[in-house]
Amino acid sequence: MASRDNQTLQISVISLAIVVILLFVFLILTNNSKKTAEARATQASNSAQEASRAQTTLQSEANQYKVWMGFQEADNFETLQKLFTEDMESLGSTFDENSRFYRTLLQNISEENRKLTQSEGNAKSEEKKLKQRLLALEKEHEGQLAEFDKKMKQVEADAASERSKFAKQYDEINLAKQEIDAQLEEKRSQLDEAAASSATVQSSLNEKIGKMERLVDILKRNQLDPDPFAQPADGVIRYVNQRNHTVWVNLGEADDLRPQVTFSVYDGDQNDALSAERKGSIEITRILSDHMSEGIITDDQAIRPLMSGDKIYSQVWNRGRQVGFAITGVIDFDDDGHSDLEQLKKIITLNNGKVDAVPGENGTIDGKMTVDTRYLILGEHPSDTRQGDLRVAWDKMSEEADTLGIEIKTLDEFLSLMGWQPDRRTVSLGTGARPDDFPARPAGDYEPRRSDPRANIFRPRKPQPSY
Repeated sequence: MASRDNQTLQISVISLAIVVILLFVFLILTNNSKKTAEARATQASNSAQEASRAQTTLQSEANQYKVWMGFQEADNFETLQKLFTEDMESLGSTFDENSRFYRTLLQNISEENRKLTQSEGNAKSEEKKLKQRLLALEKEHEGQLAEFDKKMKQVEADAASERSKFAKQYDEINLAKQEIDAQLEEKRSQLDEAAASSATVQSSLNEKIGKMERLVDILKRNQLDPDPFAQPADGVIRYVNQRNHTVWVNLGEADDLRPQVTFSVYDGDQNDALSAERKGSIEITRILSDHMSEGIITDDQAIRPLMSGDKIYSQVWNRGRQVGFAITGVIDFDDDGHSDLEQLKKIITLNNGKVDAVPGENGTIDGKMTVDTRYLILGEHPSDTRQGDLRVAWDKMSEEADTLGIEIKTLDEFLSLMGWQPDRRTVSLGTGARPDDFPARPAGDYEPRRSDPRANIFRPRKPQPSY
């Protein structure tokens, strides 16, 4: 029992000794680590102090560089970089990119200033030479001006002498001019008289020539030989709207076309208006463009409607020309007993025609029929005894039309070829009827003499002196 207790004590002592040894070793190792750490800390502190001193030195140098370059010590790197870029763009844009530094830039600017100073010295030297030369030239010019003044005085004296001679000669020339003007005026009067006499003779001869040409034309037209020249159409219908009775033709403002001009229509496959059969008529209502106009259908046939491609023709309207007309007889469209002469004139004028002559008072003729007058339009024959003056004018104008070779058309023929239809007046029958609504008519119809056997067809336009 005692031995077992001794063993336990021995084990405890050994364990305690081991623990003490381990603790001693730990203390030794800890002391060594502390010394090492303290040495390292001391070394790091020394290095930090040296780095701080170096940084302070570098910062001081950097601030000194900033001051040398003209910047503030408080400016940071971004500010310095921005200012450097701006300086290089504004001051060093003319230099090479590899030499855009402050020192290089100052050297370049110094070199430029040296060159400018040298150039300025050369310019001043040249300026001095030029001033000396200018002084020499001014002295030379002063001598020349003095010589010029001397010559000018001599010229003025000579001019005064010549002016006196010129005034004397001018008076002599004016006197001679007055004599020549008097002689010229006398010759001019004689020339005007001779020209007037010559114009009268020439007008008479031209009228005789025109009459003879008309007679020759009449003789040619009365021959049985057909006309070798086909009469062309004035235009063509481009489109037809039968529902609205509207047509569009290839004539417009550039062709001197105006609204209310009427045209007769015939088939598009007919090439000669002389032999074409009339299909209907149209009236122009609107000018749309240079070569396009709109019109309405004033007359057509259900079995032969107007179609695109049909041709149009007018006895009155000519492209860019005026056709002359003469009118005689009683003009009454609607048989109401009132003259429609003014309305007929208006129809001719609206179709770009002109009225050359109409019956006047006391059997006279207002206007004049000439060889250029194209048609004589005959109204009703003035058979009433109260229309003696109108009958005298009828006979005169009919005879003159035959002499001048003017084609004669009755009023109905003219209106039919024009495609114009008058508004017929409606007469009420019964107890309210008036005797004036039924005027007496002579037995039989007066048929005027025709100068053209082809009265119901188109007449070709023959070239005339003035249209």
